[in-house]
Amino acid sequence: MSDTYTSRPDSRNLGGKDMTGQGTGQAKDLAGQAKDLARDVKAKASGLTDEVTRAAKDNASQLGNAAMDMANTAKDKVEAAVSQRKSLGADYIGSIAQATERAAHEFEAELPQAARYIRQASEQMQGVADTVRQRDVRELVGEVQDFARRQPTLFFGGAVVLGFAALRFLKSTAPKTGNGHTQSNAFEQRREG
Repeated sequence: MSDTYTSRPDSRNLGGKDMTGQGTGQAKDLAGQAKDLARDVKAKASGLTDEVTRAAKDNASQLGNAAMDMANTAKDKVEAAVSQRKSLGADYIGSIAQATERAAHEFEAELPQAARYIRQASEQMQGVADTVRQRDVRELVGEVQDFARRQPTLFFGGAVVLGFAALRFLKSTAPKTGNGHTQSNAFEQRREG
């Protein structure tokens, strides 16, 4: 083995040529090109960021509009269903008022004083039915809430009576089976079993 050491060429002496003057110009050109390339990449990245941001805002806006449309459609459907139920409720109250009026007529000959009170109750029920038909659901809810705040005991008693009336109404509108009996619901099946 020889202990011969060869010197490595450095930037000043590449293959025995001096590159100090010519290498510096090329290095400056490369550095300028690198800076230009970096500037171009940065500009393109900034442009892409702007495009992505704009697209995200557009998509978010479209999603927001779609959500609003869905919410409005659901709201319209709920309002239509509530309006229909409100009409059915008003009709039911009206039918109770008519039945009460017929009962007052039955009592007229034997107990005129009772017939008068029954007739007044019938008129009040008919007034409630008309109010339910004519008013908006929001107005009705507001009035019920106000009444509940002013007269909590009477409200609770009325709620119990209305609960029984609603149960009676729901039982009377239960679908009939082939043999003429109403189908029993889960509550009745549990109670009977």
